[in-house]
Amino acid sequence: MEEQLSMFSLGPEGMVVPTHATPITLRGDAQVALSNFLLNGQFRLNYIEWRLFFAMLSCIDETDTEFKDYFIRVQDIIELADLKSGSHLYEEVSKNIKSLMSHVVEWEEGPNTTRYAHLVTDATYYKKQGIVKITPHTDMKPHLLQLRKEFTQAQLKQCIRFSSTYTSRIYMLLKQFDSPKAGYRIMSVTEFRFKLGLDYTEKLSKGKEVEYHLYPKYSDLRRWVLAPALKEIAKTDIPFEFTPIKTGRKVTAIKFTLLKGKKLRAAHAGPAEQEQLTERQAMAYARMSKFRFTDYQIRRILQNGNLSDINKACYEVENTNFNKLGHAIENKTAYAYGIFKKKFGLD
Repeated sequence: MEEQLSMFSLGPEGMVVPTHATPITLRGDAQVALSNFLLNGQFRLNYIEWRLFFAMLSCIDETDTEFKDYFIRVQDIIELADLKSGSHLYEEVSKNIKSLMSHVVEWEEGPNTTRYAHLVTDATYYKKQGIVKITPHTDMKPHLLQLRKEFTQAQLKQCIRFSSTYTSRIYMLLKQFDSPKAGYRIMSVTEFRFKLGLDYTEKLSKGKEVEYHLYPKYSDLRRWVLAPALKEIAKTDIPFEFTPIKTGRKVTAIKFTLLKGKKLRAAHAGPAEQEQLTERQAMAYARMSKFRFTDYQIRRILQNGNLSDINKACYEVENTNFNKLGHAIENKTAYAYGIFKKKFGLD
């Protein structure tokens, strides 16, 4: 008992890891599994939250009939994710542990039934020991426990390394069709955007709502979502190719073809890519794209200003219909450009 207690000490806020909290050592060959109903719902986790979620799933035993408190060492995640410098992950876990609890998943349980539920009911981070406790929400029981049919599973080592927010989501969506009978998956652009949570509404104070449409153009979707996923998943057990399907001149669906069995090759070094946007930057990007700013202009704004000031400027433009002379604003793009040029030094 003394040896066990010596593993834990007081945290910075006086929190002590419970004596029964023996972290489960994460194994790369451990399986993560979830029902296809849940898998095909709407998720909006960032890459840190995905790593925590996958780690939790790997701790669930196929014989479990009830959820437990699952204790995970952050160091195990660092090692399995093969992070060269994992010190930042401790800070990121501390920032994201609260948001993991706030996520609500939406999925279809039948033709006319839509369910909404929290993924997690309890999440605690013991900073001193670098240990996370996660407890799934009871609503997740049919989708995470005693799975016998209509579920998808993958090895933890295959899916915990992804550094792009959307790669984890795409990997699991493709893994569902990783079988001799399938080998490909076709999703409409609308369905794909829904599953990745690219279109959503945020409720503000006084009942006001703001709609977000991340990467509204297919060219942006291909560049910032599909291309990074293609590169990262190329190093896993299901490398893939994707082909746009058009209705007229508009891309309305995407076909994903799994290349299972082909020899994995290292990606050829190409031209330096632009810096990947964070999720909050992507939200601001989508908001500014409604003003018809170019990609270059938006990135200049993101470089020159902080997100709080950028969103305030967006709000000002969105809610102003008359100029200082009292005349109706006919060209919102020109008006917006003037506002952003003054605030963020556009050329």
